Amino acid sequence: MRVLDLFSGIGGFSLAAHWAGMETAAFCEIESFCQKVLRKNFPGVPIYNDVRTITKEQLERDGV
Repeated sequence: MRVLDLFSGIGGFSLAAHWAGMETAAFCEIESFCQKVLRKNFPGVPIYNDVRTITKEQLERDGV
C-alpha cells in the first residue's frame, strides 16, 4: 500500500508505516527544517510544500 503523508513533520508516521509494510508515495510539509530531515531520511520521496496547492496532476505523477 502507498500512502500520502500530510502534515508530515519529520516523518514519524511514515517510519511506522514502513515498519508495517507500507510505502510513502509523497510528503506534504511546509516547515523547511522538517523538509530537510525528510530529504535526508527518505531520499527520492517527493515533498509538497503546501497542502493547499497540491494538484491532482501532481498526485497522479507521483503515484498517489
